[in-house]
Amino acid sequence: MENVLIFTATYNEAENITALVNECLTEIPTADMLVVDDHSPDGTGQILDDLAERYNGRLTVVHRPRKLGLGTAHKLALKYARRHNYAALVTMDADFSHKPSYLPRLIRGLEANDFVIGSRYAEGGHCDYGFTRTLISKSANFFAKLLLGLRLHETTTSYRAFSRRLLQSLPVDAIRSEGYSFFFESLFFIAQSTQRLAEVPIHFEDRRAGTSKISKREICRAAVNLGRIFSRRLLGKTTFHAPEFPEESCDVCYSPYHSEVYAATAKDHSSEQYNCTSAQHASHGRIVQCLGCGLVFTSPRLKDDQIAKLYTDVVDTTYVANIPARVKTFSFNLARIKSMLPKRGRLLDVGSYYGVFLNVAKGEGFDVTGIEPSQSAGNYAIDTYHVPVHIGVLETAPLDKTPYDIVTSWDVLEHFTSPMKEMRLINDRLRLHGTFAFSTLNISNWYPKLLGERWPWLMDMHLYYFSDSIIEDMLQRTGFKLILRDTYCHIITVDYFLLKLDSLGVPLTRPLRRLVALTPLRDVKLPFSFGDIRLYVAEKIASATASVPAAPPVPSTRHSWAKSGDVTSSVLSNELMS
Repeated sequence: MENVLIFTATYNEAENITALVNECLTEIPTADMLVVDDHSPDGTGQILDDLAERYNGRLTVVHRPRKLGLGTAHKLALKYARRHNYAALVTMDADFSHKPSYLPRLIRGLEANDFVIGSRYAEGGHCDYGFTRTLISKSANFFAKLLLGLRLHETTTSYRAFSRRLLQSLPVDAIRSEGYSFFFESLFFIAQSTQRLAEVPIHFEDRRAGTSKISKREICRAAVNLGRIFSRRLLGKTTFHAPEFPEESCDVCYSPYHSEVYAATAKDHSSEQYNCTSAQHASHGRIVQCLGCGLVFTSPRLKDDQIAKLYTDVVDTTYVANIPARVKTFSFNLARIKSMLPKRGRLLDVGSYYGVFLNVAKGEGFDVTGIEPSQSAGNYAIDTYHVPVHIGVLETAPLDKTPYDIVTSWDVLEHFTSPMKEMRLINDRLRLHGTFAFSTLNISNWYPKLLGERWPWLMDMHLYYFSDSIIEDMLQRTGFKLILRDTYCHIITVDYFLLKLDSLGVPLTRPLRRLVALTPLRDVKLPFSFGDIRLYVAEKIASATASVPAAPPVPSTRHSWAKSGDVTSSVLSNELMS
């Protein structure tokens, strides 16, 4: 079979990877190979880059900036093979437990099937595990077969071959597992997509070098995931038809490969949904996670001009009614970082809204200027606090050329269509060693993980959802050094707190709010901080253009991400880690 892609994921496989690549590409001389490396500290990535040069286009290497999970690496491979229209994809482990000599048999099996798995437990198969590991492995396979209704003897191995037809029809976004349980969950959906499944008996050898990556924690997580998928089967949710969307490149690593986290719930867009105090928490776009770096964002997004129009028309009376609490919020957080700021200086606040922070900072002796797209909010700041505010966006604001000492941006980064572009613009406006202080969403926190889609910050106006690691990558790429990361604290009134609970559908909060409104309790102020909004302070150490280019160079691989207009993160991630 022509046009075959062989895939493996690596983490600390320096002792195995050269021999594995050589044997795979020797067994199938016409095949290409894709390897995703999760920033192996043992030098696996550099070895792969050297091999890619030697194989002159047959080997493509994707360097991810950190460990993002085995399941996400395999999702990337499935989407990559589909995007580049391969006739077949074969996935395997990188530790030689899957011998490359079986590759031809797996590929031949696709002549009559859509899916072929290399099986330790089919007739003629063999496994080198000791008693304990064999017991764990067989138990996992037994329960996966029983609970998920699978008829194959093997459900947990990654040694698999996929036909083009299966690649095109498999609902990859339906697979939620990220670790080793990815394999039985993906098989559950494979069995819903085709009945043409087959097994090839293999001799599963224990790894040739290095140590096993599976942990007790991962085994427990797999058991939980198995129960979740079994529940789905009991409820009759055995099919999943993922609609096709145009894939937008990730703003951080430029990868076009994403996995859907939450389907869209938004029906329309109005300026009310883009208020800071919007209560429309149930409405959001399609939320995806980048398979190249882990950034979570809305895709597809509205066009820049559509979003600009929505923000221009924003009028937020609830925010104005709660300004005393906003004053306390900004005063509290400014006091926390004041030791990291110059005692005096020029301060630019990007997304200054109704000017409350500008007024607080002016009171501390700073020479302040604001940027705000909302005409109502900007004019309020000018008329009420007598501070200079440019109504519009940073890119086109008629600011003077003198660099600022400080740039701030509170709860704004998640609203930009391109946060990386805005951070470069902010860098351009700062003096060398100037300070960039900001707050933004943190979706990797325990609170959004606990609430899932009921996390209140999943909203139409929020286009990006960050993590500490992603923010550090972004700062490094745009010429900043991180100085502080901490929890951001909002101070809110009891009345506003009950308003938010009511918007989330919490029972009895509406009558309770009416009752509280008749008492002094309505204006009592509460500190509110679950850790899902983070505070960052960074120092400008280089110009944005001098640190990392706006788009990374494209490696000379025949099937790089740039083949269809996308760009590979291969060189990018090396720059991130250098």
